[in-house]
Amino acid sequence: MHRKGVHGWPEFFVHPDPKWNKNPRPGVGPSMHRLLMCLILLALPVLAQPVPVHQFLLRYEPVRKDFNLQNLSVDEHRIVSEHFAYLQSLQADGKLMLAGQAFDANRGFWGILIVNTSDPEAAGAIMKADPAIQQKIVRGEVIPFRTVLLRPPDPPAK
Repeated sequence: MHRKGVHGWPEFFVHPDPKWNKNPRPGVGPSMHRLLMCLILLALPVLAQPVPVHQFLLRYEPVRKDFNLQNLSVDEHRIVSEHFAYLQSLQADGKLMLAGQAFDANRGFWGILIVNTSDPEAAGAIMKADPAIQQKIVRGEVIPFRTVLLRPPDPPAK
């Protein structure tokens, strides 16, 4: 049994600074504090459960180190056109939420897609069906993703 500290709490719950150990409100005694502490401790495992993810970030990185849209070979140009048409079909099907390009002085040129799918295997299948992946001008990885904030679309212009 633990030794009792302030307001009947075990000593390990008592803050070393006495001003923090004052009863915060009249009528809220140690039994209420214990009840709240127990409820919080019981709720932690539930709150810590991972939320199911239905979005995935596909990160594409060119295989050729100096790859960029200004120095494409004839074959690469054709593949990039097929890749863009594939992205448009994903968008039309409601699977593609976002596609973009990133430019980083240290890491070079790379792209991201955010797709809405049921699981990582479905996201991987979307990536493997991409002509740019199939014809090996880019390699990719699937990363679980969750949109937290999204700006709503602008209303149509009148």
